[in-house]
Amino acid sequence: MKVDHINSDDILQTENNLGKALERNQFLLHYQPKLDLKTGKLQGAEALLRWNHPKKGLISPLEFIPIAEETGQIIPIGEWVLRTACEQGKEWLNIGITPMVMSVNLSARQFFQPNLVEVVQKIIEETGFSPEYLELEITESIMMNAPEVLYILQDLKRIGLQISLDDFGTGYSSLYYLREFPIDKVKIDQSFVRNCMVDTKDATIVKAIIAMSHQLQLEVIAEGIEYKDQLIFLQQNLCNHGQGYFFSKPLPPTEFIRYLVDFEKILIKEGISQELSKQKWLEEELANARQELRDTVRQQQAMIFKFKEKDGRFIHTLCDGELLYRMGFTPESVIGKELNDFLPPSIAKEKTEYFCRAWNGEENVKYEAKVNGIWYLATLRPIRRGGQVIEVIGSGVDITHQKVMEKRLRESEYNYRLIAENTQDLIRVLKTSFIIKYASPSHKFILGYSPKCFQGNVIFDFIHPDDVQKVRLHYSQSLYTKKPFQVEYRNKHIKSDWVDVEAHVTPVLNENGEVEYLVVVGRDISERKKTEEQFRKSEKLSLVGRLASSIAHEIRNPLTTIKGFVQLLKKEVKKPLYIQTTLSEIHRIEEILEEFIAFAKHQNHKIIELNINELLKQVLNLLCSQTVMKNIELIQDCQSDLPTIHCDESQIKQVFIHILHNATEAMPNGGTIKIQTLSQDASNIKIKFIDNGVGMSEDRIKNIGEPVYNLKEKGSGFGLMVCHKIIQEHAGTINIKSKINQGTTVEVILPISNILIDNN
Repeated sequence: MKVDHINSDDILQTENNLGKALERNQFLLHYQPKLDLKTGKLQGAEALLRWNHPKKGLISPLEFIPIAEETGQIIPIGEWVLRTACEQGKEWLNIGITPMVMSVNLSARQFFQPNLVEVVQKIIEETGFSPEYLELEITESIMMNAPEVLYILQDLKRIGLQISLDDFGTGYSSLYYLREFPIDKVKIDQSFVRNCMVDTKDATIVKAIIAMSHQLQLEVIAEGIEYKDQLIFLQQNLCNHGQGYFFSKPLPPTEFIRYLVDFEKILIKEGISQELSKQKWLEEELANARQELRDTVRQQQAMIFKFKEKDGRFIHTLCDGELLYRMGFTPESVIGKELNDFLPPSIAKEKTEYFCRAWNGEENVKYEAKVNGIWYLATLRPIRRGGQVIEVIGSGVDITHQKVMEKRLRESEYNYRLIAENTQDLIRVLKTSFIIKYASPSHKFILGYSPKCFQGNVIFDFIHPDDVQKVRLHYSQSLYTKKPFQVEYRNKHIKSDWVDVEAHVTPVLNENGEVEYLVVVGRDISERKKTEEQFRKSEKLSLVGRLASSIAHEIRNPLTTIKGFVQLLKKEVKKPLYIQTTLSEIHRIEEILEEFIAFAKHQNHKIIELNINELLKQVLNLLCSQTVMKNIELIQDCQSDLPTIHCDESQIKQVFIHILHNATEAMPNGGTIKIQTLSQDASNIKIKFIDNGVGMSEDRIKNIGEPVYNLKEKGSGFGLMVCHKIIQEHAGTINIKSKINQGTTVEVILPISNILIDNN
């Protein structure tokens, strides 16, 4: 519905009457025909609102539409217009009239009502009018709110109807929305059409709108056609559709139907001839086709070129495409020139050989070339006429990315092979049948077998029979779940013994998401296993030693008393045989107790000078795999200039292992352990082990180090007692600080000197 200005006469009365007009059925629609200026056929009709006032008669929309907009009454009125137009269109179809597009205007207030799309959808469904024959006309001013408008238009287009941009050129004319918005038609405002024959500027604007719209694949409608010369001007400039008083004023439905045949006679009688119109449209289509071909060639990512042989030179007759521009050229720099004119001599000479082969009739000549940093693959094909090659057409595609990836792949393969061939880890690649496809050279060093002995054989042939079932189960689950896993097993050594291996297995998927092969990275953990076993034995020996010492001392005291009384009885008894036998057995018990005490006594230390940081490094390497499995991060903060100390390496190592072992068990869900070394003072160094585990209460800390107490909830408790004993024998101390749910800090302080204390 069009709004040009507001009638100021009796606005209040008009507003009051307008509110009742819809209820009293005082509104009606007139229809103005739209003709196809190419064929002369009736293309559609625009529905225009009229108010049939009982006293004033027909009132122009210019008098009441602005008031309806201002008061909001345009919303129900607009819905009535849309429904009535659809009902009329459906009625005409039912009586056999050729389908035509029904155009309905939407004002800004209508367009931005929250439920516009739902209202339109509902009316189409209820009236049964096909959405492909419904056209909604919106003005340029609506397009100002671009983001919101775009979403609404997209929703309307999903229904299937058409969108026309009305009064084009008079509002906020932005070419952006012509490019981005889903618009089907552009309607040239009648002000330009009215003066196109007397004002060259208006004529130029009309021509430009038509040409631009056609390039954007949009149809053009000219409104306000009132004279024959305007019609001919629009036809000559290939305007698609037209409407105006020259064809007909807006008519009631019955009159519109009556003049249908007359509408279509107007162009035959008044317009340019059908032959001339057809010729102009064919010329336009041919020009568009040529332009479209040029645009297609230019916009494609590849490159198309042609050349001919002239006086022994290959001259380019065509060259275009995105690849051409990426190489730094333009069609103008290539067309009409030979290779030497725009390429370095060496490249031109090489390409000329391929050009000759194609010109001599060879099919599908292919070559790769690099120009200005761009790699491309070209294919040449001769074009024949009468059996003779008259031209060669070529195409080129960018393969720079492919070349880069090939180079990276070669470098990656080289690097991975370099790593695989020099690492001490056992690297294997398995097929899904568990057959070894590749074995790294490290197999020879660790297992004694050449890598070739493994390739082509099933991996289970080299695994200890007792471990095969466990390993096979893990491998099968990995193939099914496509997830990596870690497993320990024993690998056969060439000397007929077994090597403990910790293996990380990762499935590699193909482009279809299926497991293609398994990559196995194994590590020899035999030394770690030995250390763990030694640690377990050390704990047991410490426990036995402490128990032996405790028992011996507990029994010795009462036994001394018993021995004394028996010796006194010996003097009073006349026949001391039984007493003598008892004393003999007591002596035997004393000998046994001495053996217990001797077992628990301090052993000789093997004292050496060592770097405490190096010792810690060895310990951490042994425990690294365990901490990784438990999701524990080891953080080292070691003072590099620490002095060396004198100590028993194996016993201090035992202390560190035990402290770290306790820390890992205090973090069942993972965490961090920070190890620090620093100078305590001029005579001592300090080693700190800080974890963020479960922590301990103060009462528990007080009892740590006692023979039957431990910082763990489970265990014998003699492990920490042994640690205390070892450090004490080295004239050092152990301090423990802890808070529940915050972690524990264990400080080991050792003297730099080699003085050892015998606590026994």
